[in-house]
Amino acid sequence: MGYLEQFCPKQIGMGKQEKEAGTGEHTALLYGMQRTGSNFTQQVVLRNFQNIRFCNNDFARCLPVHKHFRLYDEKTVIPDIRYYNSFTYSKFGDFKNHVQQITGREINLFLVTIKDPYSWYVSYQRHARKNKYPYVKRSVNSHYIIDYNLYYRKWLDFSMEAPGEVLIVKYEDLIDDLEASIQKIGSTFNLTRSSEQVQAPGKVPMSRKFTSNRAAYYKDNKYLDLISEKEKYVIPQLLDKELLATMGYKIFR
Repeated sequence: MGYLEQFCPKQIGMGKQEKEAGTGEHTALLYGMQRTGSNFTQQVVLRNFQNIRFCNNDFARCLPVHKHFRLYDEKTVIPDIRYYNSFTYSKFGDFKNHVQQITGREINLFLVTIKDPYSWYVSYQRHARKNKYPYVKRSVNSHYIIDYNLYYRKWLDFSMEAPGEVLIVKYEDLIDDLEASIQKIGSTFNLTRSSEQVQAPGKVPMSRKFTSNRAAYYKDNKYLDLISEKEKYVIPQLLDKELLATMGYKIFR
């Protein structure tokens, strides 16, 4: 038995049974890198739509039903041993069939969260230090940017392959115009609103309470003040420019 197969076997049933969030006929899987607002996005959807069930909570991190699963093929980039896996998928249909086999459910929608790479980089560095990921002090942690590129490039490809089943949601859009974001999610997946009024989440798990100061931090690009001059020089050279252009993110120099 190989290393990956020992710690993350391909047979069904590895890891805890999921603790599902929500109820109803629309069965969803939520994805996104750590620190991209996935918990916030989940609460937005559960509060504003009827009959939604997220079913990827509490599975082992190496399985494709975990929300932070590293879907890309370049597995040597994976920063944490808990996420190591040997699963590769050339087509979205193959991935969908596999996660349906694991969950035992028909998955109706795949929701993916993304955040501006600069604000994400600042937040992810704190997360990486806390979780003892490979981290270089007073330098550019370029491997985080590569992880970001690969993660979202694969999901962008899948969203283009299956536009009615995969939607990438920008964290900044949720902050700037929650109503417009809710309308986009609802129209993409043909969901029924639970109320005509927007139901905004308060405190969400694993996150600080969202305040007006926190909103200004993102809207006014204040996170750039926390990035060194060296990082401002190197990061633009590493970022996937096509990915950022498609997602509507700017490269700062």
